[in-house]
Amino acid sequence: MQINIKNRLLEIEKILGNLAIFIARHPKWIIFSVFLLVFLSASQLPKITVDTSTEGFLHATDPARVAYDEFRNQFGRDEKIVVAISTNDIFKLEKLNQLKALHQRLAAEVPHLFEITSLINARYTQGNGDSLLVDDLMTQWPESQLDAEKLKQKALNNPLYRDLLVDSQGEFTVLVLESNTYTNQDIDSKRVSDNKINSGIPEIPIEETILEDAFSEFDSLAQPNEATKQKEFISDKENSEMVAAVSQIVTDFNSDDFKIYVAGSPSVTAFLKSSIMGDMQKFIVMILAAISIILALLFKRLSGVILPLISVFLAVVVTLGMMAWNGTPIKVMTQVMPSFLLAVGIGASIHVLAIFYKNYDTHKDKEQALIYTFEHSGLAIVMTSLTTAAGMLSFAPSNVAPVADLGIFSALGVMIALLFTLVLLPALLIILPIKSKSINNDSEHHDFLDKFLKTIARFSQTNAKPIVIFSLIFMALSLGAASQIGYSHNPLKWFPPEHETRIATETIDKEMNGSISLELVIDTHQENGLYNLELLKSLDKVTLELQQIKGDKFFVGKALSLVDVLKEIHQALNKNQPEFYRLTSNEKLIPQEILLFENSGSDDLQDFVDSQFSKARITVKVPWIDAFEYDELLNQVAEILKRNLPSSVSITTTGMIPLLAETSSAAVSSSGTSYLIAFAVIGIMLILLLHSVKLGLLAMIPNLLPVLFVLAVMVVFQFPLDLFTMLIGAIVIGIAVDDIVHFMHNFRRFHQQGHSTEKSVEMTLISSGRAMMITTLVLFVGFMLYLFASMTNLFLFGLLTALAFVIALIAVFLLAPALMALTYPEKANQRETL
Repeated sequence: MQINIKNRLLEIEKILGNLAIFIARHPKWIIFSVFLLVFLSASQLPKITVDTSTEGFLHATDPARVAYDEFRNQFGRDEKIVVAISTNDIFKLEKLNQLKALHQRLAAEVPHLFEITSLINARYTQGNGDSLLVDDLMTQWPESQLDAEKLKQKALNNPLYRDLLVDSQGEFTVLVLESNTYTNQDIDSKRVSDNKINSGIPEIPIEETILEDAFSEFDSLAQPNEATKQKEFISDKENSEMVAAVSQIVTDFNSDDFKIYVAGSPSVTAFLKSSIMGDMQKFIVMILAAISIILALLFKRLSGVILPLISVFLAVVVTLGMMAWNGTPIKVMTQVMPSFLLAVGIGASIHVLAIFYKNYDTHKDKEQALIYTFEHSGLAIVMTSLTTAAGMLSFAPSNVAPVADLGIFSALGVMIALLFTLVLLPALLIILPIKSKSINNDSEHHDFLDKFLKTIARFSQTNAKPIVIFSLIFMALSLGAASQIGYSHNPLKWFPPEHETRIATETIDKEMNGSISLELVIDTHQENGLYNLELLKSLDKVTLELQQIKGDKFFVGKALSLVDVLKEIHQALNKNQPEFYRLTSNEKLIPQEILLFENSGSDDLQDFVDSQFSKARITVKVPWIDAFEYDELLNQVAEILKRNLPSSVSITTTGMIPLLAETSSAAVSSSGTSYLIAFAVIGIMLILLLHSVKLGLLAMIPNLLPVLFVLAVMVVFQFPLDLFTMLIGAIVIGIAVDDIVHFMHNFRRFHQQGHSTEKSVEMTLISSGRAMMITTLVLFVGFMLYLFASMTNLFLFGLLTALAFVIALIAVFLLAPALMALTYPEKANQRETL
């Protein structure tokens, strides 16, 4: 058995040695081929996009995503920009004029705008005998403060306005901006009524073609066809353009007594995108600078700095080019990928250069040094990259789309970095003039490190039992504590507490009882099914009960449906008397009331029903809280719907809240799967590499220690698992195993040569320990750079991952040798067969 293993290892080393010979003799051809690949990939980079949308967290085929897309095709986009104004009294004439001017500017200058709603153009329905008049609240602009006070009473007494457009005191009001549903619309298809505010406001010119496109948009929302369903929804770029325009306009109106806040999920999305792009560029520069310093201190050669940076940077370029070519956008999770690949990819280059330079300085022969490097550590370098790729690829099955993308393209990037390290880096070493150094130049430095590593080796062997016992107890306790860890998914909390978007959202939640919505679609499955009075009464009961929901951390601020419009119509047709704000008792009047409303010129019904009057929409406004806390809300909503609605109707729950809730649920289930896949695949790879089930499984113990350490820290300090911290385990398992691979590979090599366990450990640490320390330092610094991120979730992710790599190195230096000492006890120079 031992002879077969040795023979196989010799065969692999021989193949790697032949690869080194080929590279040494054809460096120009290899360099040309690599740079051609880089050029082709880089040409795709202008096509890369960014997607930070809430629905972007889920795959396009996810049922929750499919339901949401169908909802948007039917009713338009539910994500709205909310511009809120806080003042002492919005109905003071001066404040109304400011509100009017702001409304006009937004309506005229914000791109991709479909509709804007505020007190200025709020629908006001009133009866005049048997006719119905539907106009804007401020059709007649107030000429005096007395007129403004009358408007104030009308507005505050209207139940539809309260907590939707204005608070109960008239001190807080909002303008709601809805974007076009689909992308590539070069015009601003705003409702006609938005521009015809009143005679006191100059009407904004609208071309006839714009009107046609606007009504075409209405038709597409009311009755989507196959062509409509194939359209792409508004792009992340267009969303950002809208938010940027809004933010620019409001600065001209913002003041101490007219305080303006900009919130809504489009704002959160836009600022996430801005943070991602800024952080990506910042991290790439910072990690390149940090790696350059570390390489310069380690190798003290220009080639030792420039060449590995070229290899790993080009690998990142190719990987991003592959993403662009595949049409995969950069998302919240994949923003860490470039800096991740730089930090991880440089490790293989360090191992190659450390051995190459040492041999080259001794023998003065580049080709011989390259062959020795490939034969000595080529297999370990390949295996470390494979295990890292396997760890990242464990994210591929995730139901969270950005996590799956991170897994696939990070694994691809690691393999591209390996290819460039084993092909491009050696070719550059061969073709460029590199001077050898005297082998005594670093003798003092190496003597110090050698003494330190020998001390570590002796300590781990002498104290093997206490080290193993302590480690196992700590791992068991950490595993038990893991059940106490909490979960979190709240993109709003990714922003610092002082961030304007977070402040705006929290302020609107407080003043207007919610800033995002839960959408319910009730399908009767029959044309005009919504004319049924009993069903409408059920819907009325549902909305009333929904508005009574209140939990410890959530509440329903408002629920709106077709019923609210019908109540408004019924009141208007009964001399506008408040007691008639209810549904008619005569079912035959329902179609007539609806017809009167439609003939009045208002198209607001399309917000609540489809064109066949078979589907009804209920919009439930709630505050922005952690997605995991929405579960109880969704359960209460489901219970109310089940209790009040007939079984003949079908119910679809969608909107931002279900998307957030589904993302959090998918993240939890997928993370567990990823951990199991990473553990199983890497364990099998270690067994195959070491040709020993026993050694392979033992090697996994030090690999699990840093993961359990992170869990323990999170429990002690009450850090929750979120979309980023959930990644740490699989990332650490995949990367930390690199040091284990180098340790076990070299330990087995020296042990099979007849050295004792103690000597084999010592020689292993001396030969590979230095490179392990440097690669760990690179990883530590690389992930600690996330402390400078603009988003707080990256701060914790970087800190915990960096600490995990330090613990992983300690485990390799102490726990792994201790396990070998207990597994293979022997006297000095006694041969042991593995």
